[in-house]
Parts: sequence; C-alpha cells; structure tokens
Amino acid sequence: MSIEKHELKVSTTGGAGVASGSGILALPLCELLAIYLDYHASAPATTDVTVKSVGDPATVTLLTRSNSATDAWMYPKTQDHDNVAAAITGSYSDPVIHAGALSIDLAQADALTDCLVATVYVRV
Repeated sequence: MSIEKHELKVSTTGGAGVASGSGILALPLCELLAIYLDYHASAPATTDVTVKSVGDPATVTLLTRSNSATDAWMYPKTQDHDNVAAAITGSYSDPVIHAGALSIDLAQADALTDCLVATVYVRV
C-alpha cells in the first residue's frame, strides 16, 4: 500500500456570505487519511465545508466543518461496528472512498476563485 497526495481547488459563486461551490476529485478505491483545508485569505468566517464519498451504493458524509475559514488539518474517521451492527465505543477507522469520487462542497462563502484548496491524502 502507498500514500498518494491529491489537490482539489473549489471556487465559489454568488453573493457575499451566500456564495457556494463544489468540486469532485476522482480517486481510486482507497482509504482517506487526511485533508488539509487551505482557505482563500478573503474567505469569510461563515464558510461551511462538506466532504463526501459519493456514488454507488450510497453517498457518505465524511466531514462537515461549519463557520470557519481557518486553515487546518482534518483526519476524518468512521465509526466501527461489531458483527450485530452495534457501534463500538471509541473505535474508528479511515473511511473508504468506495466509488472513486470525493466531493467537497462549500456554502455561506463569498464569490472567490479557489475559495478552498483541499490537499487530500489517501492510502491505495
């Protein structure tokens, strides 16, 4: 297994504080390890980010960050379950990008080119 680095730039359109945008990053079947969120210097503190693994069999929200424009490392995890589908307290795993696509959606931003640059690290 190896670790790959990918980058997705998301621009936004719309009015101040209500602009939105989205982007799709094509990835192989992999595990998501980390995301560095690098916001435009003019992005407002109202900016929301939602990261999803999209596609068949179902879309899964992996990370939601609300009302922030502070650059940061994020390490999304998913809750582990036992053999009877009960959540295992305190046990988490790296999420699987199951259909080869990671979506990043922005809301409540300003209209900006490259409002967010997301650097994504995955294990393939």
